[in-house]
Amino acid sequence: MMAAADKNLLEPQKSQEGVPLKPKDKSPTSIGMNLLAEVSTLAWNLVIPIVGGVLLGHYIDIRFDSGVTWTMSLLVLGILIAFSNLYYLYLEQGHRAVAKDDNENTDEEINDKAEE
Repeated sequence: MMAAADKNLLEPQKSQEGVPLKPKDKSPTSIGMNLLAEVSTLAWNLVIPIVGGVLLGHYIDIRFDSGVTWTMSLLVLGILIAFSNLYYLYLEQGHRAVAKDDNENTDEEINDKAEE
């Protein structure tokens, strides 16, 4: 069985208003894993459309004996899709940063009110 003190460690800390407080410090492992996840997401969003376009284009070119027409066309399309994905990831990161700043400001206001 779990002791009462151990059970309290598992529950998130709450302010006086009952709002859960976020932990301030992240471990280096957590930061490293988040970075790895972001980098791998970025890589897959860039690689899959480009390589997929080349492979599909090459298959169509071989199948219909059309030189490199489809390979080049789908390569360009894959590059456009990859950069479109990159742009949307950039926008998503911007929205996350704004939301994080808003949450931190709200947490600071709650903590300031709690201290008064």
